[in-house]
Parts: sequence; structure tokens; C-alpha cells
Amino acid sequence: MGESEHIEKVARALEKVPPTELFIIELANRFVKDGQLDYDALAECQPDVNMAVAEAKMYGAHTLRAVDALEHLEAIPEDVGP
Repeated sequence: MGESEHIEKVARALEKVPPTELFIIELANRFVKDGQLDYDALAECQPDVNMAVAEAKMYGAHTLRAVDALEHLEAIPEDVGP
């Protein structure tokens, strides 16, 4: 498979990635009180916090893998295309 085919394959794969809403963002927004995180309330839902952290770590790891894959692709010159 040539470089341009790899780029096309990556582009097609990225088009299929749905937008995501991370649970950690929802929790952070839910437990803000007077502009500060309500640590007491967060402590009461520790299992949710643990799940949200795990989800964010997984998403971050997959994002880093995607970035790494893209960084290793060579750019196609502008005068050459599919």
C-alpha cells in the first residue's frame, strides 16, 4: 500500500469517528459551586469519578495513537493528488 493510500485510509477512518462528550467534563460541570469544584460532592460519587477518569485516559491514549500515526505519514505534494 502506497503512502497516498495510507493517508486516504486514515482520512476515511477519522471521518467515521463520532464526536464524543467525556463523562469527566460532565462531572466537572455538574460539581462546580461558586466557580470551584465541590470536592465533597465529588467524593460522594467516587465510583463515577473513577469511571470518568478511566474513560478520559482511554480516550487520551487513543488520541495519542492517532496523532502518532498521522505524524508518521508523509505529506502529499500539492501538485500530486488522488
